[in-house]
Amino acid sequence: MIDDPFRQWLSRHWGAPAIALHRAGITANQVTVVAAVLGVTASALVAVHLTGSGIALWLVSRLLDGYDGMLARLAGNGSLFGGYLDITFDMLAYSAMAIAFAVAMPADVVLWMVVLLGYVLAITTTLALSSLAEKTHRQLSSDRSIQFTRALAEGGETTLVYVLIALAPSVSRYVLVVWIALLAITVIQRTALARRLLS
Repeated sequence: MIDDPFRQWLSRHWGAPAIALHRAGITANQVTVVAAVLGVTASALVAVHLTGSGIALWLVSRLLDGYDGMLARLAGNGSLFGGYLDITFDMLAYSAMAIAFAVAMPADVVLWMVVLLGYVLAITTTLALSSLAEKTHRQLSSDRSIQFTRALAEGGETTLVYVLIALAPSVSRYVLVVWIALLAITVIQRTALARRLLS
């Protein structure tokens, strides 16, 4: 829900780093890979109870992930493979962090397993709807490689959940229950949209 507004804000107010990276010859795909490596490293830190350092590095990785699209547009060489790489590595990072929290908080492991199930269903409904809508020549979203539909549970909300749990682990179960509900609503929303557009 907050992903597109954040990208627009980042592009308008913090575009200078993307310009600097472009001038240095850094490609969008390289930024995507580095962001994923930082995200997985952040997950490893959380898993071994270095939560503060892990979440700080996670925020850096997600901020960096916001620049790959900008870099591709600056270079004028955005590719479908770049879009593939971006969504694949994003899911790697988000899932790795969920597993890290499950390791660090074994009492909540079942809830984290349900969260991972929610991720699988959320991304499956996204990709299936995007692919099938393209066959019917329907435009669902902006000029991104994959057509995402706005939803309650997106990357920005995922990061907010991770930060909240890191800062207040005592309420993690309540946060996770709400997060699971939002993931479920997201899947239902996309399924209803798919029924309306594709029937």
